[in-house]
Amino acid sequence: MEQLHQEVRKALKQDQEGSNGRDGMDIAFCKVEKDKKILDYCGAHRPLFLVREGELLEYQGTRKGIGGAPLPRKKEKEFENHVIDYQEGDKIFIFSDGLPDQLGGPDRKKFQPRRMREALTMDASYTMAHYGRYFPKVFYEWMGEEKQVDDVLLIGIEL
Repeated sequence: MEQLHQEVRKALKQDQEGSNGRDGMDIAFCKVEKDKKILDYCGAHRPLFLVREGELLEYQGTRKGIGGAPLPRKKEKEFENHVIDYQEGDKIFIFSDGLPDQLGGPDRKKFQPRRMREALTMDASYTMAHYGRYFPKVFYEWMGEEKQVDDVLLIGIEL
């Protein structure tokens, strides 16, 4: 993650003295080691939700994006890697910021992670096919007539 961060800075010339370019991105990386039943996860401003037997475990991404000129006189955080022992049947979800940031509902409020947590834990028996049908329905009903504010991506994987 750190290597990608530095390479993006270099490509956008944000690593040069006096640069104030703030362009960057949020991202999540996952690596599954099936033989060890281990999931490596690292996020830049993006969390990972793990649903196990109807319970949701949340792993926060580092509060640092990929790219962007460093802030003067502020030490940058290091990206945190999470090593997660998973169980057969666990479901993981990563998503773009456009999902929780989408406006909608009766008061034009954001969808927010709270609604995502509720939707992902509504029924412990849901398969990925169920989520594939159910989650878009919940999201687009929330969105209503509002315009989409950003990219929207939800990736779900059953281990």
